Amino acid sequence: MENNPVDAVNSSDVSTNTEDRTIQMDSIKDFNTGDVPSYTETDEPETVSDITDSSDEAKPSDSDEVTEEEYQEYLAEKKERAKKIKAKNRHIRTFSHILTGVLLSVFIISVSSFLAVYIVKSALDFTGIGKTYCQAEIYIDEKTTVDDIAQDLANLGIITMPDVFKMYTKAFGKDEGFVKGTFTVDTTMSYSTLISTLKTISEADITVSIRITEGMTLDEVAQMLEDNLVCRADDFREQCKVLDDSYKFQKRLEKEPLKYYQMEGYIFPDTYEFYVIPALEDDNELDTTEYAKKVLDIIYQNFNNKLTGRYYNRMTELGLTLDETITLASIAQREADTNVNMGNVASVFFNRMADAETYPHLESDVTVHYVDEHIKPHLSTAEYDQKMFDAYNTYKCDGIPVGPICNPGLDAIKAVLYAPETDYYYFCADPETTDMYFAATIYEHEENLRICGLDEAIAD
Repeated sequence: MENNPVDAVNSSDVSTNTEDRTIQMDSIKDFNTGDVPSYTETDEPETVSDITDSSDEAKPSDSDEVTEEEYQEYLAEKKERAKKIKAKNRHIRTFSHILTGVLLSVFIISVSSFLAVYIVKSALDFTGIGKTYCQAEIYIDEKTTVDDIAQDLANLGIITMPDVFKMYTKAFGKDEGFVKGTFTVDTTMSYSTLISTLKTISEADITVSIRITEGMTLDEVAQMLEDNLVCRADDFREQCKVLDDSYKFQKRLEKEPLKYYQMEGYIFPDTYEFYVIPALEDDNELDTTEYAKKVLDIIYQNFNNKLTGRYYNRMTELGLTLDETITLASIAQREADTNVNMGNVASVFFNRMADAETYPHLESDVTVHYVDEHIKPHLSTAEYDQKMFDAYNTYKCDGIPVGPICNPGLDAIKAVLYAPETDYYYFCADPETTDMYFAATIYEHEENLRICGLDEAIAD
């Protein structure tokens, strides 16, 4: 068959068109899959056709040819769209961060405001400042707890934050020691004042006169105070075992381990006015320690005022301490019934102390009685301290005993400080008439004992 030029040309065109179409289809396939075809300088196609896109723009048909310029324009548009999407996403994230920050700020401010208000309210409730005045009565019994008290105070309108009140009492260890009774409280009271009020035994507006007479022992005074509802006898006794240094006279004393009561002798005889504690009548287990302290404070102040400088100067002249002076005065007070006799008894003691080798002991019966009647009854047999007993007993201790055996009056103190000069070394008293007899010798003394009907004492 002859070759037809036309056919040859047509055949060549067909072949060429087929290759171009293949390249265009490959390019379109690459665009559809999102891949950008890579070309080398030697095989880069001159045209790309049938470019497809997922956008809403008109897609070129398979028969259209895409020029390099159009392709670059397409890439630029695609890049711009990607930039806008990225910017939009960045804007959304920024807005999200701002919104989160705003919400967090609002939350923090809200919590801070709440806490600030709570703290301010707590502070006002705690101090009682700024509250409308209101007074009420609250009753406490042995079963009342801190929770009950807090709620009762809130119900009465005295406090507004019972939980804070409970936290305060428990945090500072003030949740115990509340006293049974009815108490008047008001809104101006701080938590501290409220607690103190509810732990303080209420006093009546009435007072009682207490007459402490010369020669009474501390035991006797304590019982009289309890009988008159001033304080418990045991609380008073316990406080008298304590030596403080609040007053001038106390600074002259030293704690003596063998003394049963450190303050025996310093309960100055006088008439005092004390407040009554009505609750003590129904509850003899009340802790009246603070009231015993108040009573003693009044008594000590009186003793401090009564013993002036001239008495202390006289003690120095005689070489006596305050405690030695009061001890001798207490024995003279219990032994004698008149100022003259107290002076003579004191003179006996001074004469004996001046001749200690012959008369090492003062030998006064009342010191023995003190141990038996006012020390031993407060001790169990296992607690007996013979050293203490002997320190008071003037038949066993040398010279002046360890401490006073009663509370002498000013006359007895002056009788010691200004005792007459005598030659007496002995004395005795008629148990029926209380008349006293003094003697310079043992023979005279034995005769006096017979006169008093104390013959049995001669053999001793």
